[in-house]
Amino acid sequence: MKTLSKNIIVLAVAVFVFVIFILTNSVYGAQANVQSAIDNMDFERKSKNEISLSFSSSGINEVNRYVILRKDKTSKNFVEIKKIASKDVSKTGNITYTDKLSTTGYVRYEYRVDAYLKTGKVLKGKSIYASNVLVCLDPGHFQTKNAVEGNEGYGYSEAMAVLKLGLSLRDTLKKDYGISCVMTRTAESITIDGFSDKNLDGGHISLRGDFAKRNGADIFISLHTNSNNPHANGYPTDSQPLAINKPIIILNSLAKENDMCINMANKLGENLTKVSFDEGLSKSKSFDSVKKGSIGEWTVAKNDSITTNGSVYYRLGENGDYYGVLRGANAAGVFGMIVEHGFHSVPEVRKKAMQSDLINKWANADAKAIAEGFGF
Repeated sequence: MKTLSKNIIVLAVAVFVFVIFILTNSVYGAQANVQSAIDNMDFERKSKNEISLSFSSSGINEVNRYVILRKDKTSKNFVEIKKIASKDVSKTGNITYTDKLSTTGYVRYEYRVDAYLKTGKVLKGKSIYASNVLVCLDPGHFQTKNAVEGNEGYGYSEAMAVLKLGLSLRDTLKKDYGISCVMTRTAESITIDGFSDKNLDGGHISLRGDFAKRNGADIFISLHTNSNNPHANGYPTDSQPLAINKPIIILNSLAKENDMCINMANKLGENLTKVSFDEGLSKSKSFDSVKKGSIGEWTVAKNDSITTNGSVYYRLGENGDYYGVLRGANAAGVFGMIVEHGFHSVPEVRKKAMQSDLINKWANADAKAIAEGFGF
């Protein structure tokens, strides 16, 4: 009898411990869900005066209220901007809040959401950057345009390389700098207003630049890699020396008169020059920055030179800006620029682009310059 009673007590203790274990793990599991939800807050730039914040309601049954906080670049501390009671929102899906901004300029805030649990514990979320800036990225060309054939082509195509670059740049701008993007294409083909690929670029290429205006973008940036005239410098067309490799930035008529755009273009050139030099893809670590009123016009001689540094230019044609994409943006009232990241006519550039992380380094360099250009 005593043995039976002892066994019953041991069993009861075991059951009690098991129940406590299950309940404890259930609580910690729910809290982990809440922490993950607020750590992964996302944002969308709705307009110049609206930033939409969203996060998952996972674990909401453990939450009494959420508090959304904001901090600008001049402040040391976060300031509460919104309380959201858990009883007032859906138990499934995402919880959203739109921060309405009273500004006419470019602004970026750091946001965080904290969860006040029913137990009294407070969970602090990871902060994110979010701005009211919208950039239109235009990966140049389409399909496998400007492919370099042969073994030393390394499978390089300008169109495919700048698509990869654009997608990486889009993600980096949002994740690291809080800048949203729209893209003229996110796949090999491009279609705008029913015109696709060759038909678009052959007769309606200005629609690429106009696309920025339709989507409310603050700036249009067309992504490219460069080439040269046939047999430039006495070398085969696609076997140019490292000395030709340099970034070239071309501004549209609106951008070349705007200090912010000029500053951004200079930073793009400086950052890309550093990448090329650090990667052993350039003989020069200097970029010739410019000021408003002193921007030169692009020429073939400057482009193909093996003794000239990279710089910022403009180029005009019979109908205004020479390049259709820049002409389209300019006509729509949008700042625009073409960024030539390097010369794909240099074998070493093609090889690094295809066999290393050069394209991601270009994207990081671009993102930093774009953010700095907007003052972030």
